[in-house]
Amino acid sequence: MSTRQELAEQLKEFARASAEKAAEIERATGSPGGNQSGLTALLDMVKSADVPAKQKKPITKGLLACLEHEQLESRVGTILTNADAAFLKTLQERHPNLTHREYLICLFAKLGYDTREIARYFGISVRGTESIRYRLHKKLGRKKHEAIKTYLFELK
Repeated sequence: MSTRQELAEQLKEFARASAEKAAEIERATGSPGGNQSGLTALLDMVKSADVPAKQKKPITKGLLACLEHEQLESRVGTILTNADAAFLKTLQERHPNLTHREYLICLFAKLGYDTREIARYFGISVRGTESIRYRLHKKLGRKKHEAIKTYLFELK
């Protein structure tokens, strides 16, 4: 295979990978938190229903968990999996001084997005994203050669 053909194959592979990442970002930034009023109405109906409290408790507990998840999605502006929501909740508890953008950058870094993909999502330069990650390094209390990604994966 000639060098030109190899480069063409690599270009196709990069284009495919880029399209997959773009589709994942599009899915992740879809309409978050859109079902809060329905959940609130359902919660009110359960509370006012003529059902024993023993039966109401697990239902209301589940609805409150769903409502909390929806509220977190609407604050973050991204549709979240349960694992992502738990990660963000833990991150907020340990580091309440982070900004909205920094929480999202931490989430995307944990999910494996590189600096270029994060920059494209936020509409900033790669260098700007690198600066934000540098400041995050300090805010998270990481030393010079400790990777943010490693810390985020270990966060429980």
